[in-house]
Amino acid sequence: MEEYKNLIRQLQDFPKKGILFQDINPLLSNWKALQSASTELSDRVSDIMPFVSKVLAVEARGFIMGGILATLMEAGFVPIRKKGKLPAYETLRTIDYQLEYGTDSLCLDMSLVNYNDKIVIFDDVLATGGTAEAVYNLLLQEMKQGKLAPIEKNNICFAFMLDIEFLKGKQYLLEHTGLPKENIISLMSL
Repeated sequence: MEEYKNLIRQLQDFPKKGILFQDINPLLSNWKALQSASTELSDRVSDIMPFVSKVLAVEARGFIMGGILATLMEAGFVPIRKKGKLPAYETLRTIDYQLEYGTDSLCLDMSLVNYNDKIVIFDDVLATGGTAEAVYNLLLQEMKQGKLAPIEKNNICFAFMLDIEFLKGKQYLLEHTGLPKENIISLMSL
């Protein structure tokens, strides 16, 4: 874990004053670290959910590891994009959510998610938990309409490269999703 942490750069006041940005790009640019980190995170997810069928990943850096995780777990990859980045299919779902420094919208094409999928929601960094909760809430809305199987601990989990612990995102997700702590997986914490 320490070798991964040494590859994380911190940048003060980015993207806004008062934010300490955690830059994982040096880790992503080191193929040995990327391969090792991807395999380790995949193994941790497989311990909780052995048969993953979809990895839903939040843009943009989430796409990199999300695609690798999907490949390692022999699962499909589903991109979650910002508003206006996906065609407005009838199956496109959008949700507005609060960031630690503003508001944003995410979109998911639900035609790419099947009723009984075993889903990993992946994002590169867990900060306040707002982005991950927004994706979870998109799935919850579909479940309430009978389009997805009821969400349970054996069919959905969260995975992150980095958990910024002092922002208490994991605690937030525990309180707002009802999932057990084992279903919120982080490769490393700062």
